[in-house]
Amino acid sequence: MPPAFTGRRVAVAAGVVLIAGAVAAWFLTRGDEVATLRGHRGPVRAVVFAPDGTLASAGDDGTVRLWNTAARRELRSLTGHKGKVRAVAFAAGGVLASAGDDHVVRFWDWHAGTELGSTPAGTKALESLAVSPDGTVIAAGGVEGVVRLWKVADRTPLKSLTGHTKHVHALGFLPDGKTLLSAGDDGTLRVWDWPRGVAAGQLAVGPRHVHALAIAPAGDVVAAATGAGVKRWALPGREERPPLDGSGMAVGVAFAADGSVLATTHEDGTVRVWDAIDGKPRASYRGHDRVVLAAAVSPDGKLVATAGGDGTVKLWPVSGR
Repeated sequence: MPPAFTGRRVAVAAGVVLIAGAVAAWFLTRGDEVATLRGHRGPVRAVVFAPDGTLASAGDDGTVRLWNTAARRELRSLTGHKGKVRAVAFAAGGVLASAGDDHVVRFWDWHAGTELGSTPAGTKALESLAVSPDGTVIAAGGVEGVVRLWKVADRTPLKSLTGHTKHVHALGFLPDGKTLLSAGDDGTLRVWDWPRGVAAGQLAVGPRHVHALAIAPAGDVVAAATGAGVKRWALPGREERPPLDGSGMAVGVAFAADGSVLATTHEDGTVRVWDAIDGKPRASYRGHDRVVLAAAVSPDGKLVATAGGDGTVKLWPVSGR
């Protein structure tokens, strides 16, 4: 938990809030940032919003942290992983799932801050999670190239999907809940009918890695963050749309809940917001000191949260300033 204010002197210098005698500042604002949330020790790998606007982040320090973004403060820290935490996802029933280098998916009661249980998922690091639209099924993928699925409620194994030849970095369910997309280092974006456990097609991405996937709320567009920029396809026909112009090497990608905007993060430390319909840029931000590894858009569509290699979580305005 972050330190509470106890009447100690507060000084402000160069936009940094400093609390005399405190262990650390709660947040920092600079330039176009709404806030910078500090607490992680080391790179932050993942960010995701709960429906109520609570933000979860995960990183190399082995923790999952929960934030009140309105108050700009940490709510609690979840510990239990042994090694880096690379993925986090909210599920039904007040459950939060996390996964990482200890090749275990852990399930948390995130309101109470307690672990509900865990399930092993192979013998190598996990790098991606996705939860079905109804919140009852979770999928995980990673270094082994296998995608595994479980019931959230009791962690019952459902299916194992094989076909990728390298790491699976990204997963996403379509709104029907029965179609799962997966992508990663082998440069393919695979489509699965997961209840039947069979492949239902494949999209050509190219020789570059796919770092992240985002599916529009209507299920009609999928966007992929790749080493060659942000690529998009129309669904269900899978026709490729023009890539986002000048998007460079992309690492993270996320749609707003209404599908109107697409947020992307990049190796050069930039955060960009695009019109999801015409692909035109809306805003571009620079504030992280290193690569920006992931993005999420708040449920109300007003904020983009980003996970930085510099160990910070930053909040940005969707509409620009």
